[in-house]
Amino acid sequence: MKRRLITASLLALLVPGAVAVAQSDPGRVTGVVTSTEGHLPLTGVRVLVVGSPASVTTNTQGRYTFTLAPGQYKLRVSAIGYQPVLMDSVPVTSGQTSTANFQLKHSLVQLDAVVVTGYGSQAKRDVTGAVGSATAEQIHSVATNNTMDAIKGRIPGVDITTTGYKPGDGVRVQIRGSRSIKASNDPLYVLDGVPMDGGIGDINPTDVQSIEVLKDASATAIYGSRGANGVVLITSKRGIGGNTRISYDTYAGSSKPSVTVPIFNAAQYIAYKREAYRAGGAYPCPAGVDVCAAGDAATFYQQELDGMKNGTDVDYRDLISRTGTDVSHQLNVAGGNDRTQFSASANLLNTIGVIKGQDFNRKSMRVNFETQASTRIRVGGSALVLRSNQNLGRGDTEYFLATQLTPLAAPYDSLGRPIFKPTPDPQPVNPVNEIDAYIDRRLRNRAFGTLFGTLNLAEGLDYRVSFGPDLQFARRGLFIGAETQDKQGSGANARIEQDNIFDYTLDNVLTYRRQLAADHKFDVTMLYSAEKNARERNNTGTSGQPYESQLFYNLGTGTTIDQVTSDLSEWALQSYMGRLNYTFKDRYLFTVTNRIDGSSRLAPGKKYASFPSVAFAWRVLDEGFGGHLGPVNNLKIRTSYGRIGNTSVDPYQTQGGLSRTAYTFGPASAFGYRPGSLPNPNLEWEKTAQLDAGVDFGMFGGRLSGTFDFYRANTTDLIMDRQLPPTTGYTSIVQNVGATRNTGFEVGLSHITVDGWHGLRWNNDFTWSKNKNEIVSLVGGVQRDVVNRWFVGQPINSSTSNTGCALCVYYDYKFIGIWQTADAAEAAKYSQKPGEIRVLDVDGDGKINENDKMIIGNNFAKWTGSWNTRMDYKMFDLAMQMYTRQGFMLLDGFINDNSSLAGRYNGVAVDYWTPTNPSNTDPRPNKSQEFPIYGGTRGYEDASFVKIRNLTLGVTAPASLAARAGAQSMRIYGSVQNLATFTKFKGLDPEGRSTAGTPPNRMVLVGANFGF
Repeated sequence: MKRRLITASLLALLVPGAVAVAQSDPGRVTGVVTSTEGHLPLTGVRVLVVGSPASVTTNTQGRYTFTLAPGQYKLRVSAIGYQPVLMDSVPVTSGQTSTANFQLKHSLVQLDAVVVTGYGSQAKRDVTGAVGSATAEQIHSVATNNTMDAIKGRIPGVDITTTGYKPGDGVRVQIRGSRSIKASNDPLYVLDGVPMDGGIGDINPTDVQSIEVLKDASATAIYGSRGANGVVLITSKRGIGGNTRISYDTYAGSSKPSVTVPIFNAAQYIAYKREAYRAGGAYPCPAGVDVCAAGDAATFYQQELDGMKNGTDVDYRDLISRTGTDVSHQLNVAGGNDRTQFSASANLLNTIGVIKGQDFNRKSMRVNFETQASTRIRVGGSALVLRSNQNLGRGDTEYFLATQLTPLAAPYDSLGRPIFKPTPDPQPVNPVNEIDAYIDRRLRNRAFGTLFGTLNLAEGLDYRVSFGPDLQFARRGLFIGAETQDKQGSGANARIEQDNIFDYTLDNVLTYRRQLAADHKFDVTMLYSAEKNARERNNTGTSGQPYESQLFYNLGTGTTIDQVTSDLSEWALQSYMGRLNYTFKDRYLFTVTNRIDGSSRLAPGKKYASFPSVAFAWRVLDEGFGGHLGPVNNLKIRTSYGRIGNTSVDPYQTQGGLSRTAYTFGPASAFGYRPGSLPNPNLEWEKTAQLDAGVDFGMFGGRLSGTFDFYRANTTDLIMDRQLPPTTGYTSIVQNVGATRNTGFEVGLSHITVDGWHGLRWNNDFTWSKNKNEIVSLVGGVQRDVVNRWFVGQPINSSTSNTGCALCVYYDYKFIGIWQTADAAEAAKYSQKPGEIRVLDVDGDGKINENDKMIIGNNFAKWTGSWNTRMDYKMFDLAMQMYTRQGFMLLDGFINDNSSLAGRYNGVAVDYWTPTNPSNTDPRPNKSQEFPIYGGTRGYEDASFVKIRNLTLGVTAPASLAARAGAQSMRIYGSVQNLATFTKFKGLDPEGRSTAGTPPNRMVLVGANFGF
C-alpha cells in the first residue's frame, strides 16, 4: 500500500493535473506510430504528455509506452519531416492498459527539414540563427546557367540583381544590405564545406541539391571574417544507394530584346538636326523661311542629303542585332550501395547573344564519391572541372554606338561591304565593322575539389579532415582592329592578360554529440582551419600588328611594345573556432560560438581578432500551454547577437609601397623609386555587431508557415582611405575610420492554398524585405564628404561620381524643368535663356553654384518582394514568379548620353523644346554646345519595377508512356523568361544598379527531363 502511495504521489508531481488515486495502481498507455504513406512504423518519434516533462521515443517497431496515474491526458507526437499530431483525450484507468495509435503525415512545409548550417547540419526546428533555404525543386524550376540567379526572390533579405545581359554575365548578391565602403560587400560562397574564391558563377544549377543562406551574426560567426557579408552554403548532389540512376536534362530557347528605346527615325532626325543648327545660328535661310536648300546644305553631309533624296532610314541597332539562342545538355549518373555512393555529371551550355559578336559556352564535369571504409572510417571527395569561353566584342558600347549613327547614311557600299565611316564626321564609325574588328575573348579554366576523411573516435565523437584546392586559370585576349572607334583607321593593337589563382583550404573539425537523460542534448564543434591564396597576373600589349587575322595570338609581330606588367599577391588566413549547441527539454535551444581569425593582410599585433556570438530559441508549442494556441501548430521564437569582422582589403596595405619614377642627371635619365603609399601599422579589422530577433511559425496543420525577422547591424572601424594634406607628400592613407548601420525587416510566407482538391495542388510563397542602410560617422566627425559623396544619415556610396557605381548616392543639381518663353527675364538672371534646363536655386542667392547641389536620391531599394506560385493538376504543372524592387532611383546614363542634342549624333527620340513646342522635359537642340547645360540632371528616374520573371508550363508523362520511351520518368515543359516589366523607368532595364548598354532579353524555351 505504501509503495502504491509513493508511486502515485511521484506520478502526480511528474504529471500535473493527473488525478492520483492513492489506493490504485497506475495505468499504462501504449501505441504504435506509423506513417500515413504505407503505414510504416516510425522510429525515434517523440511522444510527450502535454503540460508535463514526461516524454518517450518510439522503438524500432514504432512502439511507445507510458506509465501514468489514472486520469485524462493529452498526448502530442512530433517528428522531423512530419506534421505533429495532438490527441486531446486519452483515458488512463488504474491497473489497465489504454491504446493510442498515431499516424503521421509528411509535412507540407519545410519547417522541420534538415538544413546545412556550416561544419554540420541541424533539423530546422533546432536552428537558432537566421537561415534561409532553397530546395532542389526551387533551384531547378528556372532554366538558367547561374546558380544564384536560380534562387532570386526565394529567400527574404537576399537581394539578387543582374549585372548585365551579355552572354555569361552574372549577378550581384547582397545579404541584408551593404556594410563596407572600401572593403567587399559580397557574401562568402561555400561549396560542400569548402570556401570558393570568386563566387559560384561556375556552378551549374542542375548539380545543386540545396542552398542555405546564413544571415545573422550567430549563423555566420562560425566563418569569422569571411562571413562578414553573409554566407551562401551550396550542397551538391550526392550518390544514393540502390540501382544506378541516370537522368538527362535539356532545354533550348531563343531570345530577343524585351525593350527597345525609340531613337529618331529619318524624318525626326532631319527636323532635330535642322533645329540644332538653327538654334546655333548655323542654318542660313531667308527671313521668315524655316527650311531651305541652303540651310540643309550647311547642315547635312552629302551622304545625308543623298539619303534624304533616296528615302534612306537606317536603324543601325538592327544591323548588329540577331535572335539569340540558349542550349543546355546535362547528364547525371548516381548510384551505389549501403557502403559506397557515387555521383557524376557533365554539362554543355552554349549561348548566342542578341548582339552579334557576343556568345558564351561552358563545358563542365563534376564527380562526387563517398565510401564507408570501415565501421569507423568514411572517406570521400568531389571534383569540378570546367572550361568556359566568353566573347564580349565591344560589350555594352556596341549598342551605344549604333544608337548614335545618323539614319540617313547608307551602312554598305555597292558591293555590300560595310562603310567604315558612313559620313565625313571623323568620330562616329559603322558598328558593323566592330563586330569582326573588336575582339574581347575571355577563357577560363577551373578545377575545384575536396578530399575528406571522417574517423569515429568514440561514441558521439568524430574527427574530420578535409582539403579543398581551387585552381583558376583565366586569360583575356583583346584585339582592336584599325577600323574601329578606338583606332580610327590607324594600326591595330592587341593585348593578353593572364590571371592565375591557386587557393586551398585545410579544415580539421572535431564534433561531439551527447544526450544526458531525457532533458539535455549537447552538440560541440571545434575547428582549426588554414587558407592560403596566391594570385599571379601579367599583362602584355603591343601595337602595329602587320595583319589582323592573327588577332592577339602573335604579339611578337607588333612593331611597338605598349605594356608589360606582372604581379604576385599572396595572403593567408588562420582560424580557430568553437561552437556549442545545447538543447534543454527539447524546447530551449542555445548556441554559443567563438571564432578567432588571423589575417596576413593586417599589421603585426593587429592580425588576430575574436568574433563571438550567442543565440537562443524557444519552441513555444512544446510548453504546457502549447495546445491552447488555436490554429498554431509550430512556433519558435529566436534571438541572436554577435560580432563578425571584415578584412577584404588588398594585401600589403599595411606595409606601404614604392612607385617608379624617372630622374634626370644632366643629359642622362634613369629610373628610380620613391615612396608611393604611406604604411599604416595600426590597420585592424573592420567589425560588425549584429542583433537579430525572429519568429518561425506554422498554422492550420502546416497549410500556412512563415518567418519574421528584425535585425540591426552596426559596422565600425571601417577600412577606407583617409585624405591627407598634399604637403605630407601623400594624398591618402588606409585607416580604420567611420561607421555604418543596416536596419531591416524580413518576411517569408508559404501557403498551401489548395491541397488535393479534385487532384489540384496550389502553393504560394511570398517574400518581403526592407533594409535601411546609412553612414553613421565619418573621419574627424564631419557630417559630409562631398568629394567622395559620403553623407552621414545617407546610404553608402562606392564611387566619387554619379555614374557607373554599384552603390550610389546621387548628389547633383535638381532638375525642375525647362525655361519657357515667359520666363526669359528670370532666366537671364542666371545667364540662361528659354529652352535651356532649369535647376533649383537651393539657397535662393540668384546664382547656380556648388552650394545648390543636393542629395537627389540613391539606388538602394526601400523594399523588395516576390511572389512564387505553382499549380499541379494531375500530369500538368504551372509556375510563375513575380519579383519587385521599390523605392529607388537610377541615373539613366543610356538616355542621358544618347540625347546630347548637339545635332552631331542621332539619339533617343526625346520631346525637345522649340519655340512652338514648349516641352518641359528636354532642352532645345543646339549645335553650339556639345552637351546641354545641366544636361545630366534629366536622367534621375524612379526605377521601381515589377517584373514577371518566369512563366513555366510542364507536362509529366504517365509511367506507362515514359516506359514506351525507355524511361522511368519524363517531363516536357515550356517557359518564358523575363516575360514583362512594369515600370516608369525610360531606359533599357531598371533591375541592375547600373544602366548598361545591352538590352534585356525575353527568352522562350522548351525543355525536357528524363529519368532512367
